[in-house]
Amino acid sequence: MIDFTAVGAEAVDLLRAYLTIDTTNPPGNEIAGARFLADVLARAGIESRTVESAPGRANLVARVRGDGSLGAVVLHHHIDVVYADRRFWTVDPFGGEVRDGFLYGRGAVDMKSTGILQLAALLALARAGVRLKRDLIFLATADEEAGSAFGAQFIAANHPDWLAGAEYALTELGGIEIDPDKRAPFAHIVISEKTGLPLCLTARDTPGHGSMPWPDTAPHRLIRALARLLAAERPPRVLPEVQEYFRALARVLPPAAGRGLDDLATALHDPAFRARFFARRDWAAMVRTTFAVNMLRASQKLNVIPPEAVADIDCRVLAGDDPGEVRDWVTRVVADDHVQVEFAREPKVPNLSPPDTEMYKALADTLARRAPGVVVAPEILVAFTDSWVFRRMGLAAYGWSPFVLDDEEWRRVHGNDERISLENLREGARAYTELLLQIAGA
Repeated sequence: MIDFTAVGAEAVDLLRAYLTIDTTNPPGNEIAGARFLADVLARAGIESRTVESAPGRANLVARVRGDGSLGAVVLHHHIDVVYADRRFWTVDPFGGEVRDGFLYGRGAVDMKSTGILQLAALLALARAGVRLKRDLIFLATADEEAGSAFGAQFIAANHPDWLAGAEYALTELGGIEIDPDKRAPFAHIVISEKTGLPLCLTARDTPGHGSMPWPDTAPHRLIRALARLLAAERPPRVLPEVQEYFRALARVLPPAAGRGLDDLATALHDPAFRARFFARRDWAAMVRTTFAVNMLRASQKLNVIPPEAVADIDCRVLAGDDPGEVRDWVTRVVADDHVQVEFAREPKVPNLSPPDTEMYKALADTLARRAPGVVVAPEILVAFTDSWVFRRMGLAAYGWSPFVLDDEEWRRVHGNDERISLENLREGARAYTELLLQIAGA
């Protein structure tokens, strides 16, 4: 018999302690978080293993055995968090403070809280002696916030045995949105994500003195090339999974707001609809390749015209996009033989987990119990998580959480005063435990 009140209380206490551990990346210092998790597991009699990919960059794994009749489930979260500027927080971002029913701290949503729900559920099942048909693999990794080289990618390359026999992986994002303008709660389960295709544009020309500029200096060439790129637009492309997301969204929006979303590819031919749709930058990113000019480098001195100017572009592509074709398209658009377009790192192929698996159904069922009347949709995330690593290893990976959040809570992710309600932690721990009973209980 599982005491869900006790499970929820433990989740709150564990997250309060976990949030006090500063694992800001860089530098990461995930070893401190891994030691905390290892200690909690050890007190419950669960053996874990910690490996550093670099000094202080730690990854942890623990496995609770089932009978092996079905594939294992990886319960994954990343230990690292993004930077918190204390000047703009009303509380200490690493204080674990509770105020007005909310627990504050960097990582409260992204994503130490999910790790604690997974841990609390794992402990509850182990203590209750629940028989399992699947192994449960608790995996905590480093470096997701900076690209995963010291975390999920390191594990895939050096310790794939940690995930031996795994069929599914559950990791971050997803959740339930509540909005007074929506006719029902709206939940999303992340089945794929756009893939980063970082590009480097390098313009080269003759250097000289800053007092005697000419039209075709390297920085001037680069500026004009970037202007042409930003003025160009690749045609939108509506993936079937994206269409399903918007079809579900139309069911919860007011009729006027949802008009056209049922047949997005057709509606996007209408200029008025297209303008409204693309005004939502999150929606726009779901149907097209995007280019964000985020880093510029040129001269190191004001009065020196440099021989080279460089722009680093955060390009993100949809499943089905050919990286070579995107690079060649950019080359044609910038239209300057003195501007070279290159991949900043090896291109990755977008991957997707099907929304018709036993796990997806269990995730949707759990959301329905958490928020009766909820409409659940598959989502292709426009941001980046570790899921692509697990999918590349052959697992069906889903971004999922049982948290019920409004727009304000979502805006705090990577922002100021990140927080999670105590109710979300208590009910979320119960929901995660029930999910594992459904999908892994014998």
